[in-house]
Amino acid sequence: MAGEEYCISAGAFARMCQTTRDTLRYYEKQGILVPKKSEKNGYHYYSYAQISSYYFISTFRGLGCSVEDIKEYLLGGEEVRFDGFVDRQYAALLMQQRELERRIGIIGNTRKLLEQIRKNDTGKPELYEQPEIFRLKVTKVLSDPATSFSEISTDIHRHLKECVHPGIQAFPMGASIGREDFQKEQYVYREVFSFADAQASGPGIRELPGRLTVVMVCREKDGDIRIAYHKIRNYLKEQALQLSSDLYSLSIVNVIDPNAERKYLKYIIACVELVKSMSERHRGLKITRK
Repeated sequence: MAGEEYCISAGAFARMCQTTRDTLRYYEKQGILVPKKSEKNGYHYYSYAQISSYYFISTFRGLGCSVEDIKEYLLGGEEVRFDGFVDRQYAALLMQQRELERRIGIIGNTRKLLEQIRKNDTGKPELYEQPEIFRLKVTKVLSDPATSFSEISTDIHRHLKECVHPGIQAFPMGASIGREDFQKEQYVYREVFSFADAQASGPGIRELPGRLTVVMVCREKDGDIRIAYHKIRNYLKEQALQLSSDLYSLSIVNVIDPNAERKYLKYIIACVELVKSMSERHRGLKITRK
């Protein structure tokens, strides 16, 4: 046996620590939990003090600490203080927490959007009161012509490079038609856009002006997208509404009819307001709320 202090066989040590021999071999190879080898029988033995060492390693590994950081502390001698080590791990966990919250926010926003799409999938324009104000990241379209996504592929590529910044999500993504262009029936894309959260900052961040929106779901099987645009124009005229923003068209996976031959749809959103001269007449306007 390798001395009185090192008296626990590798198998017994693994059982005491509720781990595996493979894990112990890995830690030994990394130099952070090294047993002593018996000169008599060649077996490896651990000490009782190393049980505490194992649980130190296991605890910080479970918190996401790298083996390299643990090794630096254990082998660093007096130069590496325990409180400094803990502070660094705490800071790293806070960064992970912020990243996790960002990802949860993206999924949460996407869920809200899908709920809106399902609610407004009626085949016609609907007036919808947004529960929250939309914030967007926009990139100007430089391509000409720009009447389809294939024609603005270079602009989409430029836009995606900007979506790596905090608070901006690349999916879902779409393109917008200018308010004046829409009124003139000139359906040309002027900007590529994605959604942004309250933390996003810098050039190209925009907040939609108001929560009253006209929305419409348009599937690919419905035909030319311009048919949907004409329906929206007629709806605005009938309801004495006018656009207060550009028209934003999202192109996403078809969550309404996943068995469709072509599995994409467009969700069209635009902020609107009552024409002032008609506001008294249309106080009873039907609005979909959350």
